[in-house]
Amino acid sequence: MAFLFRFIASLFLAAAVIGAVVDAARSIAASGNVVLTPLADAFLALDADPYTGLVAFGEANGIDGFWTPLVEATLSAPAILVFVGVALIFYALGYRRRPDRRHAFHA
Repeated sequence: MAFLFRFIASLFLAAAVIGAVVDAARSIAASGNVVLTPLADAFLALDADPYTGLVAFGEANGIDGFWTPLVEATLSAPAILVFVGVALIFYALGYRRRPDRRHAFHA
């Protein structure tokens, strides 16, 4: 299970790196102005409308009171930051502590 979480984390990290390259290219083309693509625009580039589906999910489960502002804030955040944050969460879920082998004698 830890391998699956780390694999998903690496996919999100790869998406963040791709987004960073795209944003860097757009920033250079915009004469030095920093351009950060919002997550909603990244989803729209994939021909998907994330807002209506996520809001409908919140309304169907009765959690739209805090769900809708959370969805709006997440979709307006830069895609790079969201992907890195999700990658860190999945990496933390897949993290395994290694046994301490610094001592010659283990009790």
